[in-house]
Amino acid sequence: MVNPFVFGKIVDSKNFCNRKKEINELDRNIRNGFSVWLFAPRRYGKSSLLKQTFRKSPANIKTIYFDLYNIQSIDDFCVKYTNIITKELFNWKEDVKKISKQLGNYFLKLQPQLNFDFNANPSISFTNKEIENQTDIEEVLNLPQKIADDRNIKITVAFDEFQEIYRIDKFLINWMRSSFQDQKDVSYIFSGSKQSLMLNIFSSINSPFYEYAQKMNISPIARAELFRFIKNKFEEQNLTINSRTIDDILNYSNCHPHFTQYFASVVFEEIRNGGDENNDEFKFKWMEKIINSQSIIFQNIYDQLNKNQRKILLALSHLTEEIFSNATRQKFKLPSSSTLSTNIKSLIQKNLIHKTDNLYIVSNPIFNNWLAKLK
Repeated sequence: MVNPFVFGKIVDSKNFCNRKKEINELDRNIRNGFSVWLFAPRRYGKSSLLKQTFRKSPANIKTIYFDLYNIQSIDDFCVKYTNIITKELFNWKEDVKKISKQLGNYFLKLQPQLNFDFNANPSISFTNKEIENQTDIEEVLNLPQKIADDRNIKITVAFDEFQEIYRIDKFLINWMRSSFQDQKDVSYIFSGSKQSLMLNIFSSINSPFYEYAQKMNISPIARAELFRFIKNKFEEQNLTINSRTIDDILNYSNCHPHFTQYFASVVFEEIRNGGDENNDEFKFKWMEKIINSQSIIFQNIYDQLNKNQRKILLALSHLTEEIFSNATRQKFKLPSSSTLSTNIKSLIQKNLIHKTDNLYIVSNPIFNNWLAKLK
């Protein structure tokens, strides 16, 4: 019997739950050549959604996924971006001399060099200098369009964790806009997990990317879909789970994709090992196990917050209504509206809360449950 729930990594088709609406919308944008920006909290399944959508793309549209999270510098970006593009778009079984000539045609100022490791896996480096000036960077940024022109194809590039662009180099976003706006055969998907930074990039009138791409929302997966998904996964392993237990999982996870799968995996192990889900203490037992495994992390986070930030988090862990109402502020002894707004903004920047459907919620459901237990 294998635990059927997958979390903490990109989910394949077999373990992917729903998102039919989002996949179809994203697929239409790709086919139409429209650029898109989308935000969702971390671990919401953005990367899995992108990979799942790319599987539907027609043969004449090449799709490239590039994660910015671990990019260290502008030179690191250029080298790794060039390598992922060539890996996805070049047929390395062809004559190496032919590929080397193609690269020489695409790069007029930079000097690309082909390298091979012990397993004959290819990579590209630039021999003449570290890349740091605008002219050289734009040559790398324009590479997809040059290949698209040469091969008469369309290309879609997905930048994951796009808000990291600010950390990599403060001018890179300007150079991207300068290059991308003239590319007729390449569209882009900009995916990010930090709400305030993504809004600043695409909604601030002073940003180079202001109104550049269409906004696409990623909502929680419908409760009924997750309910059916959990039930089916148990049945695949010839194990039963009652409806009340599934409801408990979804109540604790707030239908967050990652945490729903995580909680369901823990419950699966409990039931498989003889846990009695008909016992009223069952839901507290498995949730307590999850909370205890991360309580030290949460305590460290909480210790670094000021008094008002703590009050806000404690209030949100109990709230299902708007936090700025007079009744809510009095009940939880919250500060004035202006101070409340300042501290909420700070908590968003720390990635501890986010706004959805005009409500602020704690981003991590385990942290939310840890907060709810504080006296």
